[in-house]
Amino acid sequence: MMAPGSNNLGISGKSTNREQNQGVGGVFVPNEGNFRKYALTRRAGAILFDPAKQANEQHRTCWCHRGVANAADSVTVYRNVDGASARMHGVTTCKSVWTCPTCSARICAVRQAELSEGMRYWIDQGGYVFLMTLTFPHDRGEQLAELLPAFGKATTHFKNSKTYKRILGKGVRKGSVSSLEVTLGERSGWHPHRHDLVFATPDAFGDVTEGEKGRLMSRLIDELKQQWYESLRKAGLAEREEMSDVLAHGLDVRGGQYAAEYIAKFGKEQKWGLSREVTMHAAKVGTDNKGAHPFQLLAWAEEGDGLAVAQFREYAEAFEGKRMLTWSRGLKKQLTGQDEITDEQAADQVLPEEAVAGKIDAEALSILQSRRLLANFLAFVAHHCVDPETAQADIDAYLDYARTVPKVARGTIKRKMWQRGFMHVDAEVMEAA
Repeated sequence: MMAPGSNNLGISGKSTNREQNQGVGGVFVPNEGNFRKYALTRRAGAILFDPAKQANEQHRTCWCHRGVANAADSVTVYRNVDGASARMHGVTTCKSVWTCPTCSARICAVRQAELSEGMRYWIDQGGYVFLMTLTFPHDRGEQLAELLPAFGKATTHFKNSKTYKRILGKGVRKGSVSSLEVTLGERSGWHPHRHDLVFATPDAFGDVTEGEKGRLMSRLIDELKQQWYESLRKAGLAEREEMSDVLAHGLDVRGGQYAAEYIAKFGKEQKWGLSREVTMHAAKVGTDNKGAHPFQLLAWAEEGDGLAVAQFREYAEAFEGKRMLTWSRGLKKQLTGQDEITDEQAADQVLPEEAVAGKIDAEALSILQSRRLLANFLAFVAHHCVDPETAQADIDAYLDYARTVPKVARGTIKRKMWQRGFMHVDAEVMEAA
C-alpha cells in the first residue's frame, strides 16, 4: 500500500489504453503541474475558514469542489481532447475569480475566448486594439481596502474628463474592456493596476513612435498622462512631488501586438499564480517590478508563511464583490454577437475542446477529497482516459485504487437535500468511509 498523500498511481492496467501509457513497473506518475490549482484552492478555503461561523456561513471558497450540485447525486468528468487537463462538472463551485485558483482559471479561459473573438472581429473590420495600463504611486504598508476605492475614483474621474472624451470620443473609440488586477511587492506593497483593451481606429493616438517594450509615444498620449496625474491628485493618490514619476510610469499605451499577447495569456494558469514563482519563498516577493500574484500567497502559506496567510485574507476581503473584467456597455454584443455573462455563468460553460470522460458520485468525490487525490485523479483522467469506450472503466478502476489509500482528511462533502421537487436550503453532510 502506498504512503498517505502519495502522488503515484499504484493501479494495474486493466485496459489496453492504460497499459500503453503506464510508466516503469506499471506505476504511472503524472505531471500534476496543471492541477496544482486544486491544492491551492484547498489552502484558500482553509485560510478563509472562520471557526466562529456555521458551515453555511463560511466563505464560498471553503466549499469549492466539496459538494454535489444536482438531485441526481452525480458528477460529470470532462477531459480536454488534447489531454492537457480534466475537470468535474456538477460539483458545487465557488465561482470566485479572486479567491479560488480553480474557478479563476476556468473563468479566465472563457473570458480569453471572448476577448479573442472580439479582437478578431474588430481587426477584420479595419479597427485596432491598443493596450492601455493605469497605475499609481504606492508604498509598503498601505491597505488594499483604502487603495481600491481611491483607484476606482481616479479611474472614473479620468474617463469622464474632457481630455479623455476629446481624444477617445465617438468616431475614434468603439469601446474598452477593462481588467482589474493586483500584485504584491516587498518594497512597494500592494500594486493595483488596470489594463484597458481599447478598441479604436488605428490613428486614435495620432502620430506615434514606438519606444522601449512597445510603449507608444505621441502628443495625445502625453495629454492623457497629464490628465491621469490630475485624476490621481483628485483621488488623493498622488502628490505634487510625484508628478514626474506619474508622467513616466502611471499610464502607458502599447500597440496591437501587446494587446494580442495580453489576451493570449489572459486565461493561462501561469498568469494566475501557478508559475514557477509559487515555489519561491515570500522573501523573494517583489524582486522585480511585477511582484507576485495573490495566488502565490497560497503556495507560501502552504510552506508555513504566516504573513502570506494574513495578506491573502486582506486581499480576499478587499476584492469581495469586485468585477475583474468590464466591457463598455453594448461592446461585447457588437463584437461577438453575445450578451455579457456573469463569472458564475462563465464557470459553468462547457468549452468546445472538452468531452465527457465519465461520471462519479458523491461518495467517490468524498473518497478523493479524504485521500487528497482529487488533483491526481484529474491528472489520471487527462492522461489515460483517451478511449471513450474504456474511460468510465478506467475511472472506476482508479476509484477502486483510491479506496485502498489511507484517509488523510475527513473528506466532508455537502449533498443538497431534495424533496417534492424543491431543494432544501440546508445540506446533508457526508464523509468518506
